[in-house]
Amino acid sequence: MTRYLYLAAITFSTAGVLFLGRRLRLGASGPRVLRAIAVTVPVFLAIDALGAARGWFRSDPHLNVAILPPGISVEEPFLLAFLVLVSIALWRGTSRLLGREPGSS
Repeated sequence: MTRYLYLAAITFSTAGVLFLGRRLRLGASGPRVLRAIAVTVPVFLAIDALGAARGWFRSDPHLNVAILPPGISVEEPFLLAFLVLVSIALWRGTSRLLGREPGSS
């Protein structure tokens, strides 16, 4: 049961950010966000794979659903996608608060 808490927390948090993004009309969903995730996640997964292969960091098998070679947890792509989503939502929200809407000159 404990092994699934991390994945559940990431999923719950992602749902919350998507809900807030939709409610506040931040534009933190849709094809543009999916493209950003599709580009960013593989790059950071490659960096994670390099770091895990060199022994710079490792995942705890008792806290993760599964560990894939070279030592990356199954939850890692979900976490990276969540971080991209949060970054976009924060960027859009901050731009709105400062009066600089994204896409305007």
